[in-house]
Amino acid sequence: MFNLVQHIHTKYGKLLITKETINLQRYIIITMEIPWNLGKQFFEDNPPEQVILVDTLDKEKLDEISKTLIDNVEIVGLGGGTAIDAAKYFAYQHGKIPLLVPSITSTNAPFSDFISIKRNGSAFGFKVDGYPKRILVDYELIRLSEPRYNRAGYGDFLYLQTTLNDWMIASQKGLTKDVDQEIKEQIVQLVDSMTKRADEIGEMTEQGVHLLMENIKNSAELYILHPDKPISAGSEHLFAWNLELVTGKTYVHGEIVALGIVIASFLQQFYMKDSRYHMLLKAFDDASVLYRPDILGISWEEIEETLLTVETYNRKVRNFHTVFEFIDWTPELLDQLKRYLSL
Repeated sequence: MFNLVQHIHTKYGKLLITKETINLQRYIIITMEIPWNLGKQFFEDNPPEQVILVDTLDKEKLDEISKTLIDNVEIVGLGGGTAIDAAKYFAYQHGKIPLLVPSITSTNAPFSDFISIKRNGSAFGFKVDGYPKRILVDYELIRLSEPRYNRAGYGDFLYLQTTLNDWMIASQKGLTKDVDQEIKEQIVQLVDSMTKRADEIGEMTEQGVHLLMENIKNSAELYILHPDKPISAGSEHLFAWNLELVTGKTYVHGEIVALGIVIASFLQQFYMKDSRYHMLLKAFDDASVLYRPDILGISWEEIEETLLTVETYNRKVRNFHTVFEFIDWTPELLDQLKRYLSL
């Protein structure tokens, strides 16, 4: 069913970084402070010529950095979504095939053809069809990261259910083409298999890491194979993107996507027979994913403002058809959602 995308090459194992970089002639690393401090030990046998620490995906700032990069070198991305997307952006600009080394499992950035960058504080990015990438999933590196950041990757996988729900609702209302039944079955199969193994993912064993990363890859591949279908992101991501815009804060991406999934699936129940919101909530709890607003330092007032402005943000930036398009934000509904989130 999967593994049909030929331009993405992924390796899993221990001490892969040293084995794969020892033969690089000249290379630079795009990373951030925390992943570099964790991972620099794996590059000691063949050190990079330059280490670029990034802290933003703002296009103007990335373009300034790009001008300072050494010519004729390979580009290695080390870290989470920000470092990986920055490395993809630089590699694309310089005509290179990036070597991407995720330090956490909380992002699908290594596997996606979409390069997520920002302009004026808002995510926009662009997609490069068939953009080749090499990916190393090194268990020794990932195990060094804080477990919560790895578990957060579950949010960047289970989004498949809420974006499918959005598609089904929009289709029923005549706003999109009919749901492709084969794609629907593939998504349901993936989500079912992963929710049944939530405990294993939460434990973050080598098997759990491999399971999560491989299925995040499969979800990205599913979109790559069907770019004309609305399965790359949905209401859960709209919530996460708008939350950061409203609050001016940066969160662990997978955690606020998980919160978006909890909120969106709860709302989707009013428009379809089974949004599976109970199952999704239980899966996050079983995998010990942090998604509860009070734990993430998100107030109800910030959530409410995010929800009340999310469709305006959507129409300005994304133009998705999601459950938010149909919501009448009455005080009663907001109070019901607030109680559901235990706030």
